[in-house]
Amino acid sequence: MFKLIGNVSKKVYYEAENVSDLNKWRLDNFTEDHHRKGGAVTSYEAPEAMIIVKVKANKSRREYLNDLLDIGNYKEYRRITMGKSNRDIEIYGGGKDNPELINRRKEIEKLFRQGITSIAEIADEVHVAISTVNHDFRVLRKTYPELRQKGARL
Repeated sequence: MFKLIGNVSKKVYYEAENVSDLNKWRLDNFTEDHHRKGGAVTSYEAPEAMIIVKVKANKSRREYLNDLLDIGNYKEYRRITMGKSNRDIEIYGGGKDNPELINRRKEIEKLFRQGITSIAEIADEVHVAISTVNHDFRVLRKTYPELRQKGARL
């Protein structure tokens, strides 16, 4: 999409899908034929200097990701932000050599999604200290923004 905009007034004179249509409209509306002695003369009479601007329809990556969070499309958000990285390591933090750590964080996430919002109950179920559960939630929030929005005091 392209626009023909006045250079000083910023008035939009015409919009078109491609530049050739826009130029055709400009020439049809602002050229005048004058018959003078010795032949025809064409003059271009525009109200002001104009520029052609390409309209940027796409949002920036950051705006798009924020819109995904606003509508609650967390799966798409994770797919874009994680790319092709190893899912377990990216989601559950460091410890790629420690599957026990990854499994513990998976269990904590599962309990939280089941509706258990008390850190003490989660710590009791997983058999770890409350401070460990707090730390694991901090790691999980980096990738799972919906954990921030659950309303639980975590």
